[in-house]
Amino acid sequence: MILKGAVIFILIFLSAVSGLTAEQKSPDVPKPSPTPAAVIPPSEVATKAAEVSSLLRKMSTVSAQTHEIATIERQITEVSRDIDLQLTKTQKILQELPSLETLQSQQQLWQGTQRQVDGWLGVLTRRAIHLGDALNQLADLQKIWILTRASAKASKASQPILQQISLSITALETARSPLQAQRTAVLDLQGRVGKELTRCETVLGQIAQVQEVAVRGIFRRDRPPIWNSDLWLQTRTALPVRLREVAAAFLADIHQYAHDASKWMWLHVGVLVGLTLLMLGARRQVGRWALAGEGLSFADKVFDRPYAAGLFGFLIVVASPISSAPDGVQELCRILGLAPMIRLILPVVHASIVPGLYALAALFAVDAFRHVLIGGPLVGQLSIALEALAGIIVLGQFLHSGHLRYLSTPSVKGSSSRVIKTVAGLILFISTVGLFASILGYVRLAGLLISGVLAMGIQALVMYAFLQVARGATAFALRAWPLRLLQMVRNHRNLLESRVYRLLLWVAIFGWIDRYLDYIGFLRPALSLGNSILSTKLELGTISITPGDILAFFLTVWVAYLLSAFIRFVLQEDVYPRLQIAKGKTYAMSSLLHYVIIALGLLVGLAALGVNLSKVTILVGALGVGIGFGLQSVINNFVSGLILLFESPIHVGDTVELGDLAGEVRRIGIRSSIIHTWRGADIIVPNAQLVTERVTNWTLSDQLRCIDLPVGVNHGAEPQKVIEVMEAVAAAHSKVLKNPAPKAFFVGYGDSSINFELRAW
Repeated sequence: MILKGAVIFILIFLSAVSGLTAEQKSPDVPKPSPTPAAVIPPSEVATKAAEVSSLLRKMSTVSAQTHEIATIERQITEVSRDIDLQLTKTQKILQELPSLETLQSQQQLWQGTQRQVDGWLGVLTRRAIHLGDALNQLADLQKIWILTRASAKASKASQPILQQISLSITALETARSPLQAQRTAVLDLQGRVGKELTRCETVLGQIAQVQEVAVRGIFRRDRPPIWNSDLWLQTRTALPVRLREVAAAFLADIHQYAHDASKWMWLHVGVLVGLTLLMLGARRQVGRWALAGEGLSFADKVFDRPYAAGLFGFLIVVASPISSAPDGVQELCRILGLAPMIRLILPVVHASIVPGLYALAALFAVDAFRHVLIGGPLVGQLSIALEALAGIIVLGQFLHSGHLRYLSTPSVKGSSSRVIKTVAGLILFISTVGLFASILGYVRLAGLLISGVLAMGIQALVMYAFLQVARGATAFALRAWPLRLLQMVRNHRNLLESRVYRLLLWVAIFGWIDRYLDYIGFLRPALSLGNSILSTKLELGTISITPGDILAFFLTVWVAYLLSAFIRFVLQEDVYPRLQIAKGKTYAMSSLLHYVIIALGLLVGLAALGVNLSKVTILVGALGVGIGFGLQSVINNFVSGLILLFESPIHVGDTVELGDLAGEVRRIGIRSSIIHTWRGADIIVPNAQLVTERVTNWTLSDQLRCIDLPVGVNHGAEPQKVIEVMEAVAAAHSKVLKNPAPKAFFVGYGDSSINFELRAW
């Protein structure tokens, strides 16, 4: 019977889900046609004229230029000039042999400008539509008033009425002029913005074409071999010119950054000052904690370098993808950021690794300079070869000396050492391939390999430095006001630090992947590939679903579970103790909250999955049929669990007896509860059994219990003396109450003893 019910339930459930996922299209409702203009009766002319005056006062604000339009009109000339300058640079770059990372950088730059201009175009379009609607409304009103004037003249209306009608017509005509002028100005500005947007889209299309060609031709020789004499001759002529161009562009970027308010230089300086002051204050506080014996161990090393930490944060902000600083300034900040980054890492690495860090930073700086000098006939090719050769020498020296073993984690030294040696060998092989590729003229392939290796190492160091700073800041915050006042922080500080560190570690890993792919130019293709995979439709009959929907469903449920666990943790540690709620009720409230959050997570997950929540009643009906066929006992236990939680006849931690079962209640679940017996076994008991059967709860109202202890002595003992000794021994026990006092009683004679009984609470 249960199997049959389960089969019927599954069939109805599948039909319900298919109904839920199927989209229904509502028929288009025809819009009502506008009613023709009606003549205003003479009795309503005065009222309608007042309404026209009120409408014109409101529209006077519409005709005024908004702050957004004024900002666009003020900045469009400057943006157009920047586009002209950047277009010249980009066209020159595209004519050379740009690397994929350079193309990626140019693409991001133009996409930022495109988003800005596209946003302006949207503002102008909405403004033009709004003005057009206002003009149409005034035109319709003017037609009505003109018809009303003709009708009033035909009916020989009084002179005051005709005069009022004429005044309304004149006011409407006068109000249209500023609106028309404003609309014309907006349309002209919209045309200028649209022209700049077209230029951005055109350049982005050209960059995409060059990217496609670069990817297809990555294994083709794009330059002569490095020993070609013509290549050296061209370099001797073109290099000085290129250096002057780079210097001029760099100085122009610095001048723009310093004098253009839209580049936010003063905000960045404020970030530098604020971070430095914050780190200095934190260092003083950490010093006070260290004197009091509450040092932060690893965090002490971070706060010992407040200037390096502040400068590192400042340079990261300026060089971030969301920064508005010019390209030259961002590139300079990336190079300068290597110094504070290494200074932050030095205290937590072995001294033997330090030369390798300096070598990696130097090679990355050379590689960054190579990207700036793009277009030189030989400079890029020779730089890649020198970078690869230097990398091979440094890495070979480290492998030969065995210094790489200091990168191993002590707890897993053997396995991590093997992984490090394997990765080092792979990097050595890639560097060797890149060296020969650059020498033979495969510059694009060599640049991708060498730049990828250097970027992988530098981005790893950046994320490691970020992890150390963030970990130190977390440890400091958990010991400072106001977080130190929380009970959960005082009781579980180490647990919270480890969980936050784990979260920061994953953030650093994903950040490293993002920045590495972005640097080598594969971020956009990787995102496009991932998006296409997640958007692939999987169809089965009327059910259509994508991997992205499935991933969103499981992520939503997982986040709901984590949120529920965190909220219950906060309630248990900081809310319930302050409100002095009984332990059993706190468990009931936390359990109910857990079920509610999980249920909401499931609903949101179903919505992300594409389920039409308006048809959830079908699913509820399917569940009802399943309940009727085979889930009665499950629902009975579920309802019994709710009774146990809300009526609270049994709490977690109570000592109970159920038939021949006795023990402590460890958990009250959604279907069953767990009782830990005195022999150490965990017995799973259905909740319905705890509600319907007779249960003895020894600790429901209090923790007191009367102990009846039988004692037998020989026939020669004096009964009164025995009673005194038994009462004295019981009274001396620390867990026996003084009131009521323990009592001993003579019970009777046995075959070989005199029987007494001790009763104590």
